[in-house]
Amino acid sequence: MLYSQLIMAQIRDHPVAATIGIAVGAVLASEVIWKAVLYFRAKREKASRVHEVVCFNELGEICAAQHLRNCRPGSPEPVVFHCRNKYCTLRNVGRIVEQIDRAEYSIDLAIYTFTSIILAEAMKRALQRGVTIRIISDGEMVYSGGSQITMLARFGVPVRVPITTYMMHNKFCVIDGVERVEEIRKLRKRTWMRPSYSIAVIGSVNWTRQGFGGNWEACVITHDEKLGFMLQSEFNRMWKAFEKNENQVIQTE
Repeated sequence: MLYSQLIMAQIRDHPVAATIGIAVGAVLASEVIWKAVLYFRAKREKASRVHEVVCFNELGEICAAQHLRNCRPGSPEPVVFHCRNKYCTLRNVGRIVEQIDRAEYSIDLAIYTFTSIILAEAMKRALQRGVTIRIISDGEMVYSGGSQITMLARFGVPVRVPITTYMMHNKFCVIDGVERVEEIRKLRKRTWMRPSYSIAVIGSVNWTRQGFGGNWEACVITHDEKLGFMLQSEFNRMWKAFEKNENQVIQTE
């Protein structure tokens, strides 16, 4: 109370000095706040930017029994508790799931075979968040046993395939690609979109149980801007190229 009275007395007796002091204090306070904002923004950006290679091989399933014992009650999905196996299939698939769960605007997937239920569930969560998903796949493999592509098509995901005897053998995914996000901004007629971080997932692995748990495969997960731009451009090129095909959209009935 006494301290407040002293301050008020100083303001009455020295209004100019008091005004300058208050202004300086406000500037310093705003500077501290702005530095805090930059710190947390940089921390979030660093967490979102990844550059790693995930390998799948014969060692990926040696910890499977342990994870099955760690299932949550009532849940069919095993839980990975600090697994020491650096090739753990569940943890490595989880790295892809993590990136899908971070998607804010778009996911463009070009995949030869897709039967992974775990990744399909991540795609469904993205749809529920309002993320726009497009899929390009192979004209034959899209109907393979256990295909999750036809399931996602029933949820409204547009799917296109080439009509050719050649394979659509790509296995890559672009999440929040810069070009695609800008296209979505224009379609939604927005002047501003919340910043997002583009991620590319590419490698030899099909999104299948065999690919993740039986084969020798490699997968790169990266925020590299050049790679992401090139993959997004190729996806857009294929998407337009397959547009005129009569049977481009998967029939789910």
